[in-house]
Amino acid sequence: MAAVVSLVLSVTAACGVGGGGEGKDSLVFVSYGKGAYQDGQQQAWLKPFEARTGTKIVIDGPSDNAKLKAMVKSGKVTWDVMDTDAFTARENCGTLFEKIDMGELANDFPPGTLSECGVPDAMFGLILMYNEKTYGDHPPTRLADFFDAKAFPGKRLIYSGDPGVGTLEAGLLADGVAPKDLYPLDVHRALGVYDRIKPDLTLAQTYGQQQQSMVGNQADMALVVSARAYSALAAGGTSWKPVWDRVPVTWDVLTIPKGSPHKKRAQELIKFASQPKQSAKFAALAGAGPANTAAKPALNKLQRQVDVFGEAHKNTRVVIDGQWWTENRATVVNAWTKWMTG
Repeated sequence: MAAVVSLVLSVTAACGVGGGGEGKDSLVFVSYGKGAYQDGQQQAWLKPFEARTGTKIVIDGPSDNAKLKAMVKSGKVTWDVMDTDAFTARENCGTLFEKIDMGELANDFPPGTLSECGVPDAMFGLILMYNEKTYGDHPPTRLADFFDAKAFPGKRLIYSGDPGVGTLEAGLLADGVAPKDLYPLDVHRALGVYDRIKPDLTLAQTYGQQQQSMVGNQADMALVVSARAYSALAAGGTSWKPVWDRVPVTWDVLTIPKGSPHKKRAQELIKFASQPKQSAKFAALAGAGPANTAAKPALNKLQRQVDVFGEAHKNTRVVIDGQWWTENRATVVNAWTKWMTG
């Protein structure tokens, strides 16, 4: 998830904590900033863990891979648990991140999502949403309709900050590529699919901008991650409806920065957060999918409308290949950037 407004909670030395909020019985938890996502982490994991263990958890943010790299390089790591993207955790396992032993919980995540240094904590589906005010009795019914401006004229909206959220996969799936044949991604072909709608395409730089455009009816169709789809509905964008075709699935992970001063306690927190009960509560609060496959979140009416991870839509999900993205991300991001600015 992209960073929004950062929230930094500090504890003074008078409370026995120093050096970036560290102390013998404390942890520094780094997430994406104030909002439903981080609030959900606090309510579902952090406060219960504090109550259970007596550990004081200090929140820092936003998650910043460059800042973490600088910390590790200088040998002055003040972060203990960091929420970040799955690819960075794979690419820098053992250098920027500690390995994490999940024990019996290792089999409780969707196949291909757990790595040696990254434990899935939130799942996201890239959903095609349409504004029924625009399309009325002739709505889009398949992913390919997003790329057919002749049959379905209107403004299209995507998040442009990271193509690794399933954006290219969506283009290829819409163009007829079978899920089993997606990788290695044909990036040139995927960008060609987006060329078809480029004059009608709005590139939102943040998820917040995308959500605001949807709520303000400034677009007619959108490819949007499920957590933001829910946020848009909850903010009043109830004219937006999902299309249940193929849905690329991505995820975030919890990591332990290399050199964390409280590695053992950090691992305990991650294991606690990964239990079905905590995973389910976070998913319900944040609008994300649960990372633990045994979790059964209690969803409200709006969340059920865009519930990619419910049983009813299990055949729509296409989990991206995290290892392929880890190995090819820099090249793909470069191609994506050139396409956007070209």
